[in-house]
Amino acid sequence: MKNEIRALIFDIDGVITDGKKYTDGLSQEMKTITYKDLDAISDFQKEGIIVGCISGEDTLFSRKVAEKLDYCCLGTKNKRKMLEEFSDKYSIDSRHICYIGDGKYDIEALEYVGLAVCPQDAIYKVKEVSDIILDSSGGQGCIAELYAKISPQEDADSGAAIRNTGILETVRKRIHTHYEMIGQILSDQKLISVTEEVCQKIINSYRNNGQLFLCGNGGSAADAQHLAAELVGRFYLERQAYSAEALSTNTSIITALANDYDYNMIFARQIEAKGREGDVLIGITTSGKSQNVLQAFQCAKKQKLVTVLMSGKVNEYLPVLDYADHVIEMPSGDTPRIQEAHILIGHIICEIIESKLTEENEKNE
Repeated sequence: MKNEIRALIFDIDGVITDGKKYTDGLSQEMKTITYKDLDAISDFQKEGIIVGCISGEDTLFSRKVAEKLDYCCLGTKNKRKMLEEFSDKYSIDSRHICYIGDGKYDIEALEYVGLAVCPQDAIYKVKEVSDIILDSSGGQGCIAELYAKISPQEDADSGAAIRNTGILETVRKRIHTHYEMIGQILSDQKLISVTEEVCQKIINSYRNNGQLFLCGNGGSAADAQHLAAELVGRFYLERQAYSAEALSTNTSIITALANDYDYNMIFARQIEAKGREGDVLIGITTSGKSQNVLQAFQCAKKQKLVTVLMSGKVNEYLPVLDYADHVIEMPSGDTPRIQEAHILIGHIICEIIESKLTEENEKNE
């Protein structure tokens, strides 16, 4: 991703500072910048990326910040216009500009660039138009976190190429990150409670001859097939088969719908054909933004299916949430870790369904 970015421009207040005003009680305004942001700015520049700021403030502090940058524009609220002028001056297409902002005056600028980024504590409307919502709040290392996320040598949290520290160190880091995530899941009472509710919904559906449908794209499609296989086949116990279908498996249906209609309809059309009131649909998506999962949920709600979303950490409004009865939200924004958590929770669901229904059948025999 970094190879596509030729310029990084950011707002000062609320991005590299916390957006608060501190004074000495007399006249001097005081603010701070973290060393890791200064280091990250230098790292971006070393890689040939133009780093600059566009800020509504024009103070002694902002001027000192600008001294370390390749470009600055201070004392302006029309940040999009300044970006357009910057694009013309440096002959850089807007698609190759990254902008980081947090407030209302940053919205048009974020909509203009190729990569829109905001801190965790940005206003809601800014988060809506941002491609990346950082875990860091303003003043807590936003530039450093972005560098880690789009660097070809990302750390364990952002999950990319193997670092120079070697294969063994990478293995240890990935295992450690996974271990930390499992600890977060274990202490997440909401996640555990929702998982219990989902188990009960599926069990109730099976008691009434209902069906379970699963859908997802890429690795999530593989997870959907995996979990369906556990229920149609067996998990631990010898028992009757349970009706479970991954909607990504019939290539003739999928290619026909994608070719004749729209790829975003490939799951919804199947739910329209097969889904009945009381059935359950599980949509697996690490981002929560898959349009074909959204359309499947919309169709499922019309037909009165129970809908379950398995996603990564939700940091913004997602349209699919309006159609999800239950959301199992993994405490991570890193795709591999989310997928690892999905299969863990999926296995637990399969085990509980199998155990409870088998126990009931044995009592009734």
